[in-house]
Amino acid sequence: MEKDLDFLKKFPRNRSGLYIVYEIYTFDNLFRLLLKSDYRHEEALAFILANCSLSAVVFQERIHNCMYENLVAEDALCAEQAACQAQMIYNLME
Repeated sequence: MEKDLDFLKKFPRNRSGLYIVYEIYTFDNLFRLLLKSDYRHEEALAFILANCSLSAVVFQERIHNCMYENLVAEDALCAEQAACQAQMIYNLME
């Protein structure tokens, strides 16, 4: 069963086509949206590792420390708001 990931179209990408996840807010929002799209925690983590450009802070704080295991789909922002927030944060970081 293919999962609906249309919400990802508005998330910022780098030149290589990877989603830009340089801070924990974007990671948390993206992870929760994946959970909301019926991914299990392990599947969402695998998706992010394969398709995202991560910063060291995100990797340390959320992945290495296993904090992603505490995230739940019910806390997800709406997809459009999460993508808009991710783009705004990325623009501020540039």
